[in-house]
This record gives sequence, structure tokens and C-alpha cells, in this order.
Amino acid sequence: MVARLLFLVFFMTVASCKTGGPKDPSPYLGRAVGPTIDNAGSPTAKPSSDRQGTQPSSATSSEAKGQAPNIVPTLAPLFPIGTEVQDEEAARNGPFETALRMWTVRQSVGSRLVSDLSAGAVSQPLFSSLIARALSARGNEPLFTTQDGSSRQLDALLGALGSAADHALSATRHDPAPLKEALAKFTSSAAAATSARVDLERLPAWIALRGLAMGRQPPAMDEVDGLDDADRLEGLDTTKYREALSAHGRVLASEMAVGIARNQVEVLAQAGFFRWALDMRFRIVAEPFRADKDEATAIASRSDDLMKAFEAFAAEPVIELAMLPPQHTDYAALQAGLASYRRIAAAGPFTAVTVTGSMKLRRGSRGPLVEALKQRLAQEGYYNGSIDPVFDAGLETAFRDYQSTHGFDPKGEVEERHARSLNIPIEQRIRQIELGLQRWRESEVRPEEPLYVRVNLPEFMMEVREDGRLLTRHKIVCGNNNWDTDPDNRLEGRINRSKLFSATIERVILNPRWHVPKRIQKLELDYELLQQPDYYQKHKFVVKTLPDGREEIYQDSGDSNALGRVKFVFPNPYGIFMHDTNLKAFFDREIRAFSHGCIRLQKPFEIMDLLLQKAAGISPENGRTILAKEELRDITLKTPVPIFVEYNSVGIDARGRVMFFSDVYGYDRDYFEGKIPYSPEELKLLTRKITRFD
Repeated sequence: MVARLLFLVFFMTVASCKTGGPKDPSPYLGRAVGPTIDNAGSPTAKPSSDRQGTQPSSATSSEAKGQAPNIVPTLAPLFPIGTEVQDEEAARNGPFETALRMWTVRQSVGSRLVSDLSAGAVSQPLFSSLIARALSARGNEPLFTTQDGSSRQLDALLGALGSAADHALSATRHDPAPLKEALAKFTSSAAAATSARVDLERLPAWIALRGLAMGRQPPAMDEVDGLDDADRLEGLDTTKYREALSAHGRVLASEMAVGIARNQVEVLAQAGFFRWALDMRFRIVAEPFRADKDEATAIASRSDDLMKAFEAFAAEPVIELAMLPPQHTDYAALQAGLASYRRIAAAGPFTAVTVTGSMKLRRGSRGPLVEALKQRLAQEGYYNGSIDPVFDAGLETAFRDYQSTHGFDPKGEVEERHARSLNIPIEQRIRQIELGLQRWRESEVRPEEPLYVRVNLPEFMMEVREDGRLLTRHKIVCGNNNWDTDPDNRLEGRINRSKLFSATIERVILNPRWHVPKRIQKLELDYELLQQPDYYQKHKFVVKTLPDGREEIYQDSGDSNALGRVKFVFPNPYGIFMHDTNLKAFFDREIRAFSHGCIRLQKPFEIMDLLLQKAAGISPENGRTILAKEELRDITLKTPVPIFVEYNSVGIDARGRVMFFSDVYGYDRDYFEGKIPYSPEELKLLTRKITRFD
């Protein structure tokens, strides 16, 4: 009787702690329940040490940083103290106490596995909160493992992690080896548990009591009586009950090892997915004014997006992993380019080309410099002819191709500036491509948009795409990189740089007026008036006094207007727009950074025709007729068109070759020097307040 009461007290303690748990690691554990049970059989609220036995400090460094501490609690021994004594008492007291003992210990094992799973989440401090959310959302059910191996989710994730280097992501950070090792340990422990289960399944006492020991609810006396009435307990005695309890304990010990190994796979895989998704889509490290301060900041600000990505992955792992990288065709092409340049690097450094001062190499030139040039172009795949000292037509064609993909006018002559480009080390080109892939991952371009405009500042080009197809590409002039002054706002710095942002083109204005910004009036027009008193009259400037007494200056419509004949309006915080220009000569320059921040178009009427037709239902003919009237006309687009102003110093040409552009604003340089995100001190070097303006 005393023994029965002890069992009931212990059962009530365990049952009172019941909670949800992971899916059965084996047929013998059922659902794990409750928190960790200590040696006395009571719930344990706090861990006493980690798995290595290291006592946690009162405040770890991660806690000081506001992150989850990297503490993993020790699991209590599998069975309470006095196991053999309790098994013996249970066996002596007959089938009810035996079944209850099996059920109780099985629940204790389940609770330990829940505790182990939670501890595993804590061991990944940056992702612990997300892992906890993911586990809770699926009721602690395993996702990455089956009863004895990997699930389709894990197989897909391992495949993705193995491709990290192809995306220029850190192969060390996304190394699948620890996950594969954990999976191997799980599968081997699952195999080892099989023999123990076979031994248990042949014992008569287990066969009789299995249903009660494996039930979700604790055994009841009337259930045992029912077994007795059905003669299912016939021939069983203390020895057989003791034998079953001992074998059952061995099975649970082996299953405990399986469950812990399985938990390790689940936690590592869960963290691995979040880390992959963060780096592939959500973390910003290169965009100079949006870059995340650190990884923890990136996770905290995008936790909901990461959870949505995980939910999609859980349902369709292969599809979601394929959708995480940028879907723009240039991304995949740039990946291929990266692989190509890595192969080039493996073959050795680029051949040096020496052209200095006023020296030029052109068709007809001869000598070892020409031979070196042929070798150099052959290394990068531009030249495939014979390596000899003659600058022939084949070399000229090859060098024109090189110039066209490196931001130069393709004239076919080699000057000192071209030699500097040729002599940039292959390792630096690879870093540029890797940064280009990162910038595509941070891009806000949505290829699924039916119609959009993309402006790439280092390329000095804009393009229009429809349903993913390139419709047109044209030269642009963007903001200059000069140190300038804004007296009204009392600022000075690189204030004319075109900003990086996304917006929506809402209006197209034909024959626009140019409302002169105050700083341009003070710094440029006032100077022109001093030189030419009739400057305003010559260039159609109008001075208008507003009712509040302020003076407004605008330039009337016409060919001499600074905005040209058409303006594209997309509201944004920077007052930037695209427009025609009366200064066409700048489009003949290789480096086209000359504006005050707005984007000038080489062929604005072609863009006007295209957008009015596709987004406003106005044919090119009707649009040109309106334009010819030389009257101001503000047209609202029926379907606004997204526009993305970006900064990527690499690209892909129509033949799939990597193109390299000017780092016009120095954002590449700052990234490689570790200055992004910009510190307050770095920002002061770009823009600062004027304390005095004369």
C-alpha cells in the first residue's frame, strides 16, 4: 500500500506539469511533456549548468548586449534516484504499479526532451527568439527529421547551404558540416535503438501492458482489471514484470539518446534556415545609408519577414529556397561571371600592361607591349587569336569589347587610363562581383512588376523593363560628386549626389517650367547676372513676387529650359526627378556625373512615348502632338510605374559578360574599407552644417 501511494504521489507531480512536446522520436516515448524533472522527481524551473558542466555566470556577455544568453541546462539523470528499488517495488506490487512505473518514467523522458529542445534554442543566441517562435508555431513537432533520417526540408536546406560560395556568401558561416554531423549522429543512434526495442517487444509482460504504458493518460486500475478479466495477465509474475521494467528502461535510455540527437538536428537546421534567409534576402550590409548596424539589429527588425519565409519554406522547401535569391536575370548571370573569374584567378594573375603618359597602342603598333596586351585580353576571354607583337584588327575588336564592358568609349586605342583598368588585380575584380551580388540581394527591384524603370548610377544608364524583358536602355547624367554649398539650409558637402531610393512615377509633364532652387539661384544665377545683366531675359527666366512677399524664379518652357521638354515626376524626400536637358554634350562623356542630383535623360522622348502609351493610354503620335504645342501639360499616369535608383558597380551585358563601372561616389571603396554603415564621423565628412556663410 505504501509503495502504491509513493507511485501515485510521483505520478501526480509529473502529470501536473503536462505540456505540449515534440513528435514521437520513437514509438515508445509518445509526446514529451513537462519541464525537466529533477532527481527528486519534481519539476525543475531553472538550469543549474550547461551541458559541459560550466556554471553560468550571473550576467553573461550576451546578456549585457541584450541577447539571449548562451546557456544550455543539464538534463537530470534519466530516472529518479532509487530506480532499481522502485522497479523492484513496482514489480512486486503487480501489473498496475508496473504499468504506472513505465508510464511515469516515459513521461519524464519526454519532459527532458522538451527541455533539451528549448535549451538547444537558447544555444543559438541570435536566433533563439525566432527558433522558439517556430517551435511553438508547430507545437514542437520535428520538421527537419523523420523517425530515422532527414526530411525533405532538411535535404533542401543542406543543398542550399552547400551553394553559399556560389552566391558570394560565407561558406564558413553557412557550413553544412555541423548539421550533417548531427544528422549522422541521429541516424546512428536511431539504428542502435532498434535492437533494444526488439528485445522489449518479445517480453510477455510488455506485450500485456504496452497499451497502458504507451497511453496518453496514466493507467487506471479498472483498465488493469479488464486485462486480468481477459486473461491477458495469465502467467505473469514479479520476475517477468521486473524483466519488462528493466528492458523498458534500456529502451528509454536509447530513445533518450535518439531524442537528444534529433533535437540537435532540429535546432541547428532551424538556425541554419534563419541565417540563410537573413543573408540571402533580408540583411543589408552594403547600401551606405540603409545598412544594418549589426546582425542582431537586422534580425530584430525583420523577424516577422523571417517567420513568413520560414512558414513558406516549411510548406514548400524547394520552391521557397529557390525564391529567396533575387529573381532578376542579372543575378544568375553574375553568379556565372563570378565562377568564371574564380577560374581565371586559379590560373594565375593578370599579365601587366604598361602604357604611360601620352603613349598609345593602336592598330599598327608593334612590340612586346602589344604581345602583353594580347595575353592580358586572352586571360579575360576577350581575345582568342595568336599571341604575337602585332596590333591587328582582331586585337582592336577585342579591346573595343573590353572598353565597352569597363565603362570606356569603345575606340580601340589603349591609353594610360585603360592600362590602369587592365592592371586591376583579378582578386579585386572578384571582390567587385561579390559585392555586386550582395547589392542585388539588397535591391528593391521587383522583377515581377509588369513595367518598371531602373537607374544604375555607376553605369550612368537607365533601363525600362516589362514582364522581365528589357524594352530600352539609355545614357543618363546623374548628380556630381563635388563639394558644394547650400546657403539656405546652411549645409555643405557632397550634397549633389543622386540619392538611392525607390519611388513611383506618377506624372509626366510636357513643356515643363523649371522652378529654380534657392541655392542654385544664389550660387549660380546671381553670378550670371553679375556677368550678364540681361541673362534672365535671354534664357526666359521669370521673376514672380508671391502674395507673402517672397520672390520666385522659374524658367519658362522651351528648348533652352534646363529641364528640356519633358519631366518625369516621382514623389520622394529628395526632390529628385528625371528630365530632358538642354546640355546634350555631357552624354558624350564616359563619367556623366554633372547634375545637382536629378537624373537627365539622353533620349527623354522615347521614354515619354513608352510610358504614356503603356501607363496612360496615350499613343506616341498624340504625345508628340501635345509636345509640339509648346504648352505646359501635366499628365497623370493611370498606372503608376515603379522606379528604382540604385548603385551597383558591376553588371551584365547582352552577351552575358561581366561589366565593371566607375565607383563614382566611392561607396565600393568605403564598403571594402569597413566604413559602411557610416558612422556619425563618416557622415560629417559627406555633409556638415555651415557655422558661417559669407
